[in-house]
Amino acid sequence: MSQQRDLSDYVLDLSSTLLDAAQTIEQNHSRCAIVVTGEKVVGIITEGDLLRGLLQGSTIYADIKNFVRHDFKFLKNRDEAEALDLFKTHGFTLVPVLDEDFRLIDVIPISDILEKVRLA
Repeated sequence: MSQQRDLSDYVLDLSSTLLDAAQTIEQNHSRCAIVVTGEKVVGIITEGDLLRGLLQGSTIYADIKNFVRHDFKFLKNRDEAEALDLFKTHGFTLVPVLDEDFRLIDVIPISDILEKVRLA
């Protein structure tokens, strides 16, 4: 599944706005987006982070940099069993897979796991 996935659907630049983040999250259906600077992943922003920003008085044109979570979980390889554990333990809907230089090499959305269960 993941080999055909366009990772750009999940990625935002750190200079993006809350509106950009909302559009990316709406498009990828994962309730979050992966934030990068250049090719390096620097964090994640979730629907909840967007709502908190708006409730704190930010506009939809505010930079996401103040709302990005820099302490985030990721995997070093596509291990769906480990991803499932993160989904169950932390309530995540998406786990990024990063290389040793923190570049995004894949994502594991919860929908991948649910699809495998449905087909089993």
